[in-house]
Amino acid sequence: MIALPIGIVAGLGAAVFYELIVASSNFFLGTLAGLSLPTEGSISPAQLVWSSEFPRVLLLPALMAFGGLAVGAIAWSLAPEVEGHGTDAAIQAFHSRAGRVRLRVPVLKTIASAITLGTGGSGGREGPVAQIGGGFGSAWADLVGLGDRDRRVALATGLGAGIGAIFRAPLGGAVYAAEIFYIGDFEPEVFVPGIIASVIAYSIYSSILGFHSIFATPLSLVNYSFNPARLPLYALLGVICGGVGIFFTVTYHRTEHWFGSRSWHPVLKPAVGAAIAAGIFLGAYFLLPTYGHFAALSSLSVGYGFVQAVLAGVVGPPGVTATLLIVLLAAVFVRMAMTSLVVGSGGSAGLFGTSVVVGAFLGTVVGEISHSLLPGLVPPAVVPVFSIVGMMSFFGGISKAPLGVLIMVTEMVSSYTVLPAAMLSIFVAYVVTGRYHIYEEQLPSRIESPAHRDEYRRYFLSETRLGEVAQHDSEPVSPSASVETALELAIQHGRSVLSIEADGEWWGGARLTDLLSVPMDARPTTPVVEVARPVPLLLSSDLSAEEALARMDATGETAAAVLAVDGPSRILGIVSRRAIREPPAEPV
Repeated sequence: MIALPIGIVAGLGAAVFYELIVASSNFFLGTLAGLSLPTEGSISPAQLVWSSEFPRVLLLPALMAFGGLAVGAIAWSLAPEVEGHGTDAAIQAFHSRAGRVRLRVPVLKTIASAITLGTGGSGGREGPVAQIGGGFGSAWADLVGLGDRDRRVALATGLGAGIGAIFRAPLGGAVYAAEIFYIGDFEPEVFVPGIIASVIAYSIYSSILGFHSIFATPLSLVNYSFNPARLPLYALLGVICGGVGIFFTVTYHRTEHWFGSRSWHPVLKPAVGAAIAAGIFLGAYFLLPTYGHFAALSSLSVGYGFVQAVLAGVVGPPGVTATLLIVLLAAVFVRMAMTSLVVGSGGSAGLFGTSVVVGAFLGTVVGEISHSLLPGLVPPAVVPVFSIVGMMSFFGGISKAPLGVLIMVTEMVSSYTVLPAAMLSIFVAYVVTGRYHIYEEQLPSRIESPAHRDEYRRYFLSETRLGEVAQHDSEPVSPSASVETALELAIQHGRSVLSIEADGEWWGGARLTDLLSVPMDARPTTPVVEVARPVPLLLSSDLSAEEALARMDATGETAAAVLAVDGPSRILGIVSRRAIREPPAEPV
């Protein structure tokens, strides 16, 4: 009911989205700007070349600004949800909107993202395709009349299916979808439908575009063997990826908040962000023309072709040079700056693509330096392993979805020999990033999600005995005490009902509203027993809080007296409906 149709539509939607990106890029970047960019999926030298034509490249700022204007117009007039990377919107819909996504959003997100990436905007495909798949999942749930719980599962299923398809990583997409909603938790209900839908989506997508991994595996990895002596180097890579990941997270969020605080017209913000990013591109283009303007061109659109070039070792002349390291590090920071501006201002693109590019470049730098210092331990054939591990570590740390990313990138490069190194590096990066995470809508755990609030409340109520609540909620007061004294006691302890009792005899309950109704000048001299009311509902202390609420609902009472059953019959006190629903926090 959930997985099959969502998998079909997610696979078809991912294929349409991919083809739109290719067509848009060919027209804007190729035909108009005269750029030729490498493509991923092959280690053939014919596909791993890049070039630019001057002065046609100077059209790029205008093209990027146009893309920003177009996306801003779509967001302002039709659907604000198309702004930004899209994953946060899907996470927010899951937690706070019962999984509801408007039907128009997947269609408009497809168009807006193809425009952003096609005009050179720096970003990735995962955010848009997550919103596309998740949006259809939500729409399908409404179409067949599913409830809120199943609608959330359908949204997450569509999210994972879309990602599993477009990255040709069905298992990684399903695990990522179950993991991405939290910083340190999972949605276990998503696994089964997510895996089924992801397999179907992957099958349909790859039937159209080919059954192969996104990145072609370098020949050097065919005979790669794991060496535990390199583990400290992979751990170091995790530390570096975590540190740079924190920098990227802070930069992106500050850029996003800065644009959000501007009072400009919504249509203009993405255009301004894209124009500033284009200015950074031109600066890198003219200041670092080395290796065919690698630092600048690798910062455009998705950039996976440049990752493939790095994996194949065709960037610059053979060997480790200071120029190569400078160019790669410059490409890292240019890419992060451009993505922060394009996506942070409201452009429609994901963050996973940039993270893959940045991680691969950082891994290559660490691998090349390690080879230069320890050639016996790190031969040239092992450097691509550092690039692959860097992809995983960088995004796995800042996305707080290390398992999904670990599996996904392994599927993307079709190499499982890197798993031991990647497992260490990615979780080192996860620890280093700590509280920093790129998706602001993520919550620490399921217990803090509004989606599970009623579920956990029902569980705690069913496991809580009424006597425990009564002991917290009932402050006993003597019948002869004044109303003023009773009020002070009620306010001090935050009670809405007080139990009036003395010498083992129970007199009834005094409600806060009744105490406040006594004139202020009469409160010091009026005994609290005068405002006492009988509490007709009597419940045993071993009753569950859930059952107590049900009986209060049935009788229309807002409070009940609690009778002790673990000894002599006595009234423990009075418990209110509010106390059961919102028990006071334990003192610190």
